[in-house]
Amino acid sequence: MAPSESETVGFIDVGTNSIHLLVVRFYPDSAGSPVFQDKETVRLGQSLYGTGRIDGAAIEKSSLVVSRFAQISRDLGADKVVAFATCAAREASNRDELVSALSRYVEVKVIPGTEEARLIALGVFGDRGPEERTLEIDIGGGSTEVIVSERGENLFLDSLSMGAVRYAYGLGVDCSAPVSDDDYSMMLRSVDIASYHAVSRVRELGFARAVGSSGTLIALAEMCAARRGDRDASYLRLDELRALIPSVRRRDLSSRFSVPGLGKNRADIIVPGAAVAEELMSLFGIESMAISPKGLKQGMQIDHMLSRGYTVFDTRESSVKALAYRCHYDQHHAETVRRNALSLFDQAKTLGLHEMGDDYRNLLGCAATLHDIGELISYTNHNVLSQTIIENSDMVGFGVDEIRAMGLMVRFHHKKFPGAKDQRLSGMPSEDARAVRQCSMFLKIADVLDRHRNDSVREVSLSRRTDAVELAISAVQDPSMEVWSLEKIRPDFRKLFGLDLRITAAGPAGGP
Repeated sequence: MAPSESETVGFIDVGTNSIHLLVVRFYPDSAGSPVFQDKETVRLGQSLYGTGRIDGAAIEKSSLVVSRFAQISRDLGADKVVAFATCAAREASNRDELVSALSRYVEVKVIPGTEEARLIALGVFGDRGPEERTLEIDIGGGSTEVIVSERGENLFLDSLSMGAVRYAYGLGVDCSAPVSDDDYSMMLRSVDIASYHAVSRVRELGFARAVGSSGTLIALAEMCAARRGDRDASYLRLDELRALIPSVRRRDLSSRFSVPGLGKNRADIIVPGAAVAEELMSLFGIESMAISPKGLKQGMQIDHMLSRGYTVFDTRESSVKALAYRCHYDQHHAETVRRNALSLFDQAKTLGLHEMGDDYRNLLGCAATLHDIGELISYTNHNVLSQTIIENSDMVGFGVDEIRAMGLMVRFHHKKFPGAKDQRLSGMPSEDARAVRQCSMFLKIADVLDRHRNDSVREVSLSRRTDAVELAISAVQDPSMEVWSLEKIRPDFRKLFGLDLRITAAGPAGGP
């Protein structure tokens, strides 16, 4: 695809437990924006791990699902559908039978475990990877991918022979009944054996933080969140997981349906999935890991773009741009606000008003681009709507904490400014909460400077006085109304930075 063109592509992930569909519309110079997602549980591994073969019923169901997903993609404008099959297809003795059945509707590529791991890392971290060395764990139905990544380089990639469906139907344990202490211990030992090499290598490499992905880990995080009485399923703690598991595995299948956060389609495989999660977290020394909703599908999306000529590709910026395009944003206003917000950030840092680095500068720039996208729905409370869209957008290249930070910056740019103890900042380290508030202030000021969306304010400069910061603006039209709005911000600025804000303005000849 040439950079000036656009296209729609369907991505199908044929997994051991489920088949997933992601349809992406690629806008110019962007990583694309999801326009449709769906999944269906097919359980290719249910018969595979008992007999070594995928049974005919599972192949027939998979064929139906893939045919429907391919047709949906084309109905949405896709002229290309990409399908990758993973662990079950790799291991089945009748793999050719499965591939032949699916290939009637779309070309299917069976990928090796290390390629699956690479694509998962690409989906979770983006093409530039995490800034600090990060361990990624993805617990699938048949395999578990383990990756150590830093700054776009995958230092370790492995696909382990363990998974929620594999252990549910391949270890001789009836997971629809209560799981005994002995059977659960056997599952843990199986994880130990299958992960020996990976654990040794990861310990050698070390890591600064851990991230988990996949339906199993998302479900476990949601169950732990429900157990503690909140909705924050963005992380999973080992101590909470260990406290949760006994109450789940001692139930039979039907009684698990009532466990908050656990879906019915996962009730028979959640105990072995939990065993994999618990033992790997213990072996790797992970007390808490962030949970990402991204994975293989998003990796297929980014890989598609990179394979089409984008050798230098800023996934994060392009994800933001794709979302902005889809929400029909006011591009000129957004670019003006972005320019002024980043200028304020840089000048304030030079004056010693903050010590934030490029990470928050980049997040501020992205937030500025997206700050008004909620207007697609309604101008009233558009800042709240913008936050909601951002936090539920599945933008690739961003971590969970970064998405939350951007959402809050956008939320706070309009109407009442938050105090240091605002409940919406709860759970954030104090330095990050302060950084979000400071970036929100720069965004708020920049938005006011383009109050009438006419790019009238062409120059913004900050200077430091003993007890104040002077904000000087130069405009090509009368800036009186912008100044009046800025005056209302002064008390919040003083509380945040400990300095008064003084405003001077120069307008056209004969103006203020």
